[in-house]
Amino acid sequence: SITEESVVRNHLVLGEGDALNNLIYNKSINEIQSLNIFKEVKSKIVDSGIENKKNININVEEKATGEISAGAGVGTSGGSISFGIKENNFLGKGIKLSSNIALTEESIRGGIDYANPKFRNTDKALNFGLGTTVTDKLADFGYKSSYTSFFLGTGFEQYDDLFYSPKFLVSYDKVETSNSASSALKKQKGDYFTTAINYGIDYDKRNQKFQTTSGTRHRFMQSIPLYSTELAFSNSYEFNSYFEVTEDIISSLSFSGGFITALESGEDVRISQRLSIPSRKLRGFEVGRVGPVDGKDHVGGNYSATLNFNTDLPILASMQNTDVKWFFDAANLWGVDYRNYDHDSSKIRSSTGVAVDWYTPIGPLNFSYSQVLTSKDTDIEETFRFSIGTTF
Repeated sequence: SITEESVVRNHLVLGEGDALNNLIYNKSINEIQSLNIFKEVKSKIVDSGIENKKNININVEEKATGEISAGAGVGTSGGSISFGIKENNFLGKGIKLSSNIALTEESIRGGIDYANPKFRNTDKALNFGLGTTVTDKLADFGYKSSYTSFFLGTGFEQYDDLFYSPKFLVSYDKVETSNSASSALKKQKGDYFTTAINYGIDYDKRNQKFQTTSGTRHRFMQSIPLYSTELAFSNSYEFNSYFEVTEDIISSLSFSGGFITALESGEDVRISQRLSIPSRKLRGFEVGRVGPVDGKDHVGGNYSATLNFNTDLPILASMQNTDVKWFFDAANLWGVDYRNYDHDSSKIRSSTGVAVDWYTPIGPLNFSYSQVLTSKDTDIEETFRFSIGTTF
């Protein structure tokens, strides 16, 4: 589709009649590039013919904005597969639509999301989505969890570089158990309806969103239950720092931490609400296969922490369609409400390896090879992960 002119204008930091300086001008062009809906963005400042006035000419080259992706991971206990489809410029209005599904031997997870960053040509976003996760461990561990949620939210810049994003969440969760389930899981059997207010505060001091080379970013997220069969309160924080080592080598360092706790005395955090470590923050391990265990079952934790370092490697630098990075990941996931397992699960897991982004004629190919440095004997490792996509 042909992009509407308003999409470009809405992302300009400059407005007609504003004082012109190179910092704001470059930031405006970078905002347009970060949309990822144009093949090329060219701009030029020219005389307007009016004293003390300039015109900015912006030329964009359209590109295919639809994406289809597929991914897989191979580890010590089998594998996982995922599939996704995304449109970054729906109807030429800069609206993002996406859907995804991921499967493992025990679970299936899917979702549909809508994001309009400039709702009705304002600086406020409109976001909503529907997601579901089914985890079936009845045969091995005696329980099955079915979680479905819907959210409606917005986002906007409250002050310079400070963004606020509240959303309203409604969820329904059903936990089924059999006689073989542990006593802790049998206590959680039932149906749960929850409404909550989630919000995020994002202090973004990166020099640019597109191809960041320097700066920092702080993000704080909190979930406050309004009504729930079982009340749980959660916080999380993430810090990112970017720095330029040389012209061709950009490095980044990030830290994150989070916790969730039951607000009612004597209650446990429900198994579907417990924390896990995302695959992008702990490569070398299968998602959901580190941290506290109940018997041999990984049940998630109440506390999480991650540390990540990434840097470009000057390998294949002559190939403009290939990026190679070295990474180091470290994380810990620990603590559950039934105290017997609180300290047994606490251990720093770490890995190192190489990640490659290769932009092939059929689409981007991403893969990573990881070597685990430290782990616990109950953790499940994943050495190799790859994904491939194409555009339409």
